Amino acid sequence: MKNIFSIGETAKINNVSVQALRHYDKIGLLKPSYVNEDSGYRYYSLDQFIYLDIIKYAKIFGIPLKEVRDTLVSGDMQEISIKVRTYQNMLEKQIDTLLSVHRRFTKVAELIEYGIKAVQQQEPYQKRISERRIIKLKDRDEVINFELNSRKIETDMSQSKLEFAFESGYFVDIPEFINLGKESFTSAYMTIMAEGDITNFMSNNEYVVSYIPEGEYVCLTYNEHNKKERIKKMQEYLNEIHLKETTVILVSELYDNFDNQSHEIQVYLHP
Repeated sequence: MKNIFSIGETAKINNVSVQALRHYDKIGLLKPSYVNEDSGYRYYSLDQFIYLDIIKYAKIFGIPLKEVRDTLVSGDMQEISIKVRTYQNMLEKQIDTLLSVHRRFTKVAELIEYGIKAVQQQEPYQKRISERRIIKLKDRDEVINFELNSRKIETDMSQSKLEFAFESGYFVDIPEFINLGKESFTSAYMTIMAEGDITNFMSNNEYVVSYIPEGEYVCLTYNEHNKKERIKKMQEYLNEIHLKETTVILVSELYDNFDNQSHEIQVYLHP
């Protein structure tokens, strides 16, 4: 079996350029196995191909060539193995980061698309909503400071390797809403991505891990221009269906318009 290859053959087999191989030789990263003294032609051995694989992958993931060179030049396979494992760990962290960013972009896109569609509804509508894991404020008086508190909560979530699912909102006082059509907030919440492990999250005196139950909800959106009218419409609808009691009424923030952001009233009907 052929074991020695010209620089052209090596470049073609390993999908690298001849110029790159000459550069690696110049900086001492990968020197030819043999150089013909008369012609100056460079030749590479088969067992050097694995080094080219390491170099290619290191370049893809931004590992400095000097660091790779210092490892390869030593020729110590144990050291090379340790370094490759280090690169593998770096790659896994990058993959985790990219997957996290992908989940976040996907979620934001879905919420924007939903918000744009939902605000077109003029009448109450029913929909099924899956269970939502949340971080919930304990103190009713802290609702007014929710924007500030939410930043602290998100930082604590990040430290516990939890991801904000980009839905936040408020719990509404149920009797006041149903009987008086009044929107009075009793607490606030932020949702957690389903993939997160909440066992590492430490609740404190300001907030607690909880959930919003899965079930059928009747919903209606509003903004600052039609808030009074829409809340009245929802109250009338609840009277029509003879809903006197429920366990959850929420106001969820929508991603439809940054200048005049809409909210969605969500009234829990049944599991």
